[in-house]
Amino acid sequence: MAVKVLRVEGMRENRRSPEETNALESAERRPVDMSVGRVLDAARTQTGLDDFGPVDFTERLGRLLDEVAADDNVWRAHKAIFVDHCVKAAVNRLLIQDYWTRHPDALDVRITRPINVVALPRSGSTHLENLVAADRRLRHLPVYLAAQPAPRPDETPAPGAPDPRWLRSEARWQNVSKNEIIAAMHEHSPDHACGENELQLPDFASYQWEWLAQVPGFRDHYLSHDQTPHYRYMRDVLKTIAHQFPDERRWMVKSNQHSEQLVPLLAVYPDVTVVMIHRDPVATLQSLLTMRGLALKNSQKQPDIDAHVEYWVSRIEQMLRRYMRDRQLVPSGQLVELQFADIIADDVRAATHVLERAGLPVTDESVADIRGYIASHPRGKRGRVVYDLEGDFGLAADELRERFAFYTDAFAIAAEAGKGGAR
Repeated sequence: MAVKVLRVEGMRENRRSPEETNALESAERRPVDMSVGRVLDAARTQTGLDDFGPVDFTERLGRLLDEVAADDNVWRAHKAIFVDHCVKAAVNRLLIQDYWTRHPDALDVRITRPINVVALPRSGSTHLENLVAADRRLRHLPVYLAAQPAPRPDETPAPGAPDPRWLRSEARWQNVSKNEIIAAMHEHSPDHACGENELQLPDFASYQWEWLAQVPGFRDHYLSHDQTPHYRYMRDVLKTIAHQFPDERRWMVKSNQHSEQLVPLLAVYPDVTVVMIHRDPVATLQSLLTMRGLALKNSQKQPDIDAHVEYWVSRIEQMLRRYMRDRQLVPSGQLVELQFADIIADDVRAATHVLERAGLPVTDESVADIRGYIASHPRGKRGRVVYDLEGDFGLAADELRERFAFYTDAFAIAAEAGKGGAR
């Protein structure tokens, strides 16, 4: 299969058309209400519900809104988009709380022996999750249910009709995938496996908010507080999904955030199989910086690429140091560590290794399931993105590797990428 090569052009340049610039400048004259009250009122209006459950989340919501509101370098149009993200999370919180009120037995569902990929973002975690989840003995968290875990009380699909949540998710994906680079970097179609940390968004917790806005203050608050209550919330939302779709199969999930939150992860899933992928941080960062940088460039009046680079290089270092600090807390026999290079070399073998370590014997059927997924999702199906670490971000690969030697030396991780490359 011929693979289309895609390249991000002008990461540090303003390439907006005059029409785009005029629209953004016009929106600057319109006020944006970024208050907690505005978000909660909008959520109530959209759902007709008013029970948010425990209201401690409003303090975290306020932190997020205040930090984005105070950033003079963010266009007001994008501040309004961030408010919409918050409203969506508040809507989901209302729907989830309503579901628990109508179905209190949902919280009695047991999530036992999940398999959880905890690798860093842009390290192959989603690919491995999808590979292993292809085994018919497992189930995964699809994008459309992560986007809206609980149904609206007034939406009951007719027998055999698509779930309205699936239809909305498909419409979003069709719109997003018009951007070839984003589609090639991160598939987000309705049935694709999704990060478990998205289930924490309605609790206004999770590092996921760092992907939606530049919020270092919120990051510091998140890292300085015990996340166990928010992990319980995440687990309870997963129970809510399991209650809607009863199934005895074990869960195959993933969350990049878990790499730095092994303590709360083990507190809520004591029998979890933890799967870590070790990848050259240079390769991880050039992909991450490009993906997040595209959104940053759109939202900022003067894209501060240097601050963006420092933020995420420090962030990845922080996540790796926390993982190395806490990995010994994972009970013997529950930690599986893989090299990214080995997954690329033989992804069937990597996936079956995870199955074996999780106590699932490898069968002809399981291998066929994995091969079937690979056949329907060939590498480069939507193109491959070429990265330029030095040209786009002013980073020298060798210097970056020196900074991360504490990690690469400990796990004998080979250098994967130089100045740039395709993924």
